Amino acid sequence: MKLFNKFFVIFFVFFALLITSDINSQETTVASPKVAVVNFQKLVIESNIGKKYLKSARSNVENKQKILSKLEDQVRNMRDKYDEQKLVLDEKARDEKGEDLAYKITELRRKREDFEADIKIQDSKFQRDIMRAAMKSVKVVSEQLGYDFVISAQAPGLMYLNPSLDITDKVLEQMNN
Repeated sequence: MKLFNKFFVIFFVFFALLITSDINSQETTVASPKVAVVNFQKLVIESNIGKKYLKSARSNVENKQKILSKLEDQVRNMRDKYDEQKLVLDEKARDEKGEDLAYKITELRRKREDFEADIKIQDSKFQRDIMRAAMKSVKVVSEQLGYDFVISAQAPGLMYLNPSLDITDKVLEQMNN
């Protein structure tokens, strides 16, 4: 009899645990959305579009640095010559050389600003293009693997949301009642 009672108690506890875990697992899979994370920085660095842009940007910056470097050398040489000659030049020649130097300095400043603006424009275009490509790929992969939403480990934040999780219309309906 004692053996039967022990067996009954063990069977009852095991059955209760089985039912409880089954209920909990059903609640978990039904109530919890499937979440994933994407390392956006890695996408930028390792994707074909990212590699192509980084190579192009590096080359572009190097070319612009060469141009600026030549212009800086010209300005430096003009300044050195001006400083050497300004004591022996007459006032008219000194003013003329000073104006030439000022013009070159202004030209250098403008080139720098133009190059910086150009780089910012290219970066913005790249950010837009890679974000568009990443979002498209994230959507495809998310739908294939059944993720409800995907967040980025860095900047852009939420990258994909299963439309079935959007309760905006229900909230709007409640707000309007």
